[in-house]
Amino acid sequence: MDTVKLATRRWWYIMPIVFITYSLAYLDRANYGFAAASGMAEDLMITPGMSSLLGALFFLGYFFFQVPGAIYAQKRSVKKLIFVSLILWGGLATLTGVVSNAYMLIVIRFMLGVVEAAVMPAMLVYLCHWFTRAERSRANTFLILGNPVTMLWMTCGAYSVASRVRSSGSPRCSDSRVAWYSATLSALILR
Repeated sequence: MDTVKLATRRWWYIMPIVFITYSLAYLDRANYGFAAASGMAEDLMITPGMSSLLGALFFLGYFFFQVPGAIYAQKRSVKKLIFVSLILWGGLATLTGVVSNAYMLIVIRFMLGVVEAAVMPAMLVYLCHWFTRAERSRANTFLILGNPVTMLWMTCGAYSVASRVRSSGSPRCSDSRVAWYSATLSALILR
């Protein structure tokens, strides 16, 4: 197999998986905000102060465990770290949907921060193993592009659901479309 075909295959096999994985991991940062706005805060009797605590605890777990996650990914197995993180992340995200009180949600949000903290550094180490130094900035750009893309489809989805529940009007996402087009244009320019 020649080098050009291998380079192309790396982009088509690895980058979609990395993009989707990090895009979905980013979902946990914002999903509580959408859930609270759609009634979860009222259902669980979460005060505005408690809501702030939930956001802070997620990022506190993220803050304390990102460097240990990077060290583990570099020194041990990046594949095992990604695998375990994604399994735990999926389980915790599922538990978020079935919580019955705010205290369970506090624990789950902190643990989600801890688990998700390992994903970004592990993905960066993983990309370092598969792409040359000259290709890494482009690969990292596609990885990080997962954040705004996730926010775009989450916003459109949340708006669509909320508008169908509250009225019979059709959902509009004109601001999201503008942001999507500018993100796509930025990716093409960075190419």
